[in-house]
Amino acid sequence: MVDHEAGLYRDLVEKARKGDAESFGELVRRHRSQMLGWADRVVRNRTKAEDIVQDALMQSLKKIGSLEHPDKFIPWLRTLVHNQALMSIRGVRNKREVAVGDGWSELESGNAQELRMHADDDANDPQRSAIGRAAIEDVRLMLERLSEREKAVVDAHLIAGLPVQEVARMLDMTSGAVYTTVSRSRKKLTEARYEAEVERYVSARRKAGKPSASRTDWARHYRFAGAYNTMVSMMRLTIAAGGNRDCSLSDVMGATGHAFRIKVASDIGVSGPYAYDWTTALRDGFRHLGYSVSVFGGAGMQLERPDELIAAMDELFVSLEKAVPVVAWNVSNAEFGIITGFDDDKRAWTVTDTSAADKLLPYSKLGRLHEDTEWFAAVPGRRIVADRAESLCGLFMNTARHIRGGGEDGGSRKSDLYGIGGSEAYRTWIRLLDRQSLSDPLGAAYNAAVVHEARKHAASYLRGLSVDGYMSSLCPSAVPAITHAQQQYARVAAAWEAVAKLFPLPYGADPTAPGPADRAARLLERALGIELEAASALEEAASLLASKPVQKK
Repeated sequence: MVDHEAGLYRDLVEKARKGDAESFGELVRRHRSQMLGWADRVVRNRTKAEDIVQDALMQSLKKIGSLEHPDKFIPWLRTLVHNQALMSIRGVRNKREVAVGDGWSELESGNAQELRMHADDDANDPQRSAIGRAAIEDVRLMLERLSEREKAVVDAHLIAGLPVQEVARMLDMTSGAVYTTVSRSRKKLTEARYEAEVERYVSARRKAGKPSASRTDWARHYRFAGAYNTMVSMMRLTIAAGGNRDCSLSDVMGATGHAFRIKVASDIGVSGPYAYDWTTALRDGFRHLGYSVSVFGGAGMQLERPDELIAAMDELFVSLEKAVPVVAWNVSNAEFGIITGFDDDKRAWTVTDTSAADKLLPYSKLGRLHEDTEWFAAVPGRRIVADRAESLCGLFMNTARHIRGGGEDGGSRKSDLYGIGGSEAYRTWIRLLDRQSLSDPLGAAYNAAVVHEARKHAASYLRGLSVDGYMSSLCPSAVPAITHAQQQYARVAAAWEAVAKLFPLPYGADPTAPGPADRAARLLERALGIELEAASALEEAASLLASKPVQKK
């Protein structure tokens, strides 16, 4: 590990020791696979190893503050996992006083056993003793979610570590039924953990005299022209609800870079336009528009622990109490929406997206509405003073790098998470059309509509910069280059409009048919050349802006 990386690593450990949940989460992401390997080598059971890692993570979260030497984090973590694994084996070998199926007494050999190991210490510390009793009570309450059959399977397989086939014979079940029961039980217990944490949180709010409900009636999706890009649409709503109703969709499309972005999946499927770095696009967009923002989760990230949700709820409630909505992913459908209110009595958020308005979403389901969904919420913050010249310079340079390189940061493509971008996205379209192998009519129609919309906003955004007088006062020498770029993006928008007419939503011409496919491919070849020319003009404008003295507005 080079010195710089070692320094960053020590910094993560030090922040985690001081209670920084984000730093601790990053350490977990880096070492979770190692932890599974350490546990599996001891217990020789992948399912059991998962449980051991979960327990070890709970212990590390509680104990990391006592780690004196950050450089010893990995050995310290390995010891925790190893001890947890040995404790699990010891629990299997010990004779049970209660038969399998009794539920609670068996579960004590798992999570609650660790609490008993510190009973002597707790006896001398009333606060720790109370916390231990509360944890045991939580386990009892979670068990109540399970049927007697589910408790028996959990005891035999997850706690005692018996093979699935042996559990099936013992309980007169098929192996498939055991697997199904284990999966269902895990989901129930996970749900119980989240609901228990939320219940504690709501109780604490009530004791602190916090508002029990709030709602932003002004934020409605139908009040504005919507956008295929639902992140932009929802950002526009939060900014307007916060008092800035002069900010247009084109302003947000430009500030976030969405107006200049093109992203596709390898098959031009409908998921392609969402394959970008949500966090960077949203954070940069809010900053360029003059707002700070707190972001939780991101593209490809899932909510893993209840405390992550609780940490986000702190900021969500502060914003909603001020009647400022929060942008979030998958509040109803797989798209961006907004949280417009809350109700502690119902334990529910009020949410809105393009498919639903004022729908109730349970507190504990935020980021977990559907299985394997991403976890993302963004809370707008205070107004900040933005360096407009610096913002525009960065936007223009990133736009040029994106169209030429295709990567999320303008360089080479990073990963499948962020799809195929820039000129390579164009070439993917053209290649599939030329081979007459673009077989998804809906994907073709949706992607064409998204890029057509984006390029219309690109032309509108640049037109606003060049004709409203602002750029003339900021950097008059850059106006010709920006005007030229605006004209080229208008031409690109026209080309994409023609493609969108060939493949209109919801279904258009067959994208594998020779006539439409060839016509679309030639349109996109020309559009790519024009867009590269526009990128050169934006680079020229960026160079001129960078040479001017810093001006803030």
